[in-house]
Amino acid sequence: MAEKFSEGVASWQNKLGLVRDAVRQELVSRQLLEHLPSPALDINVLDVGSGQGTQAIHLANLGYAVTGVEPSEELRKIAEQDSERTANPVRFLNGTLENMPTEAGSGFDVVCCHGVLMYLPELEASVSRLVSLVRPGGILSVLTRNRASIAMRAGMSQDWLSAIKGFDERYYANRLGINEVRADEPEEVIESLRRNGAELINWFGVRLFTDHWEDQPLPEDFDELVEAEYQAGRRDPYRQLTSLTHVIAQRAKI
Repeated sequence: MAEKFSEGVASWQNKLGLVRDAVRQELVSRQLLEHLPSPALDINVLDVGSGQGTQAIHLANLGYAVTGVEPSEELRKIAEQDSERTANPVRFLNGTLENMPTEAGSGFDVVCCHGVLMYLPELEASVSRLVSLVRPGGILSVLTRNRASIAMRAGMSQDWLSAIKGFDERYYANRLGINEVRADEPEEVIESLRRNGAELINWFGVRLFTDHWEDQPLPEDFDELVEAEYQAGRRDPYRQLTSLTHVIAQRAKI
């Protein structure tokens, strides 16, 4: 994962805070918080592929004890700088899902893995590893690329040939300039979690109306935009066509 995503780190940094990133971060945060244990005291969270630390820092500010694992030194530096004033300190460690640093530990109450699995070679092995990091009864939050969005984005962008091709595609080139990124159907992710001992609590879509937009700052009506995206992400048939699939699951209790 580290090698593949490293190709797009500079592009990722250039997009931080723009509308598509802001929509994604806001929706994931809202959807996750609806299912987190409360109160936050003594709840340990692991954020795998924590990037620039947006979600990790937000959770720390709410009182959760957060460890972020991220292979990109550039993104870790951003996260560390931005986390200096959090309510709870955040540990940011160098590592990946495949090479988890031993100091990260295991048996977490909550494990987040947002926007990582599409860069890994196999869904099943990645899900199995994630589940193993959660304590029995703990929560998993997983964000994956939705296969339906390949054709949907191309069509909304009026790239008709790519839309036609996209109906039968599983791999695509993303907007970070990375090729052979994998997209999975929501049902595949949910079933993989079930096979590995984590039962579905709920799932949401992330970014339908703005996924085809070019890079641009937040519009004046951003709050209304986010609310429209939020409603689409929790209703069928809209969530079936969103760019990303956000699954919340619970590891089986022993």
